[in-house]
Amino acid sequence: MMKKLLPFILAIVLWFTIAPSANADGILVKCKNSPAYQERVASYPNNYYFNEPDRAYGEYLTCGEEDGLPHLVINFQNGIDIAIAFGLFFYIAGFIGWSGRAYLQAISQQKSQEESEIFINLPMAIQALTKGLLWPLLSVKELLSGELTADKSEISVSPR
Repeated sequence: MMKKLLPFILAIVLWFTIAPSANADGILVKCKNSPAYQERVASYPNNYYFNEPDRAYGEYLTCGEEDGLPHLVINFQNGIDIAIAFGLFFYIAGFIGWSGRAYLQAISQQKSQEESEIFINLPMAIQALTKGLLWPLLSVKELLSGELTADKSEISVSPR
C-alpha cells in the first residue's frame, strides 16, 4: 500500500514546492490597447457576430501584446469556480462509471449475463446506481483492500 501511496504524495509535494508561480504582468494588456488585437479586429467582416463580441473583448478581457488573442487570467475567485465545475464533472463521470461497473459485476453472478446486458434488470440497476452515489468512498475502500487493482500476474500481455 505504501509503495503506491508514497510516489503520489511525493509528486504532489514536489509540484507545490518546486513549481514557480506564473505572473502575467507586462505580458497581458487590455484588448482595446493591444495593437495586434486591433489589427485582428480590422480584418474581420463588418457584421454583428464579429463586432459585438470584439467590443466586449476589447473592453473587459486582457490580450497578449504580441498575439492579440484574448487570455483569461485565473485568480482565486476564478480558480474556485473552475475547481467546483471540475469537481462536479469528476463526481458525475465517476458516478456513471462506478454504477456501470457495479451493474456488470452484479449480473456476472447470474446465469443469463448477456440477457441482463440487453434487457436491464431494474432492481439490480437501482442498486448499482445507489452504490454509484458513494463511489469516492467505495473506491478508496476497494483500493485499500486490493479489490480495485489486479496483480501483475493476472494481467495478460500480447506475445508480440
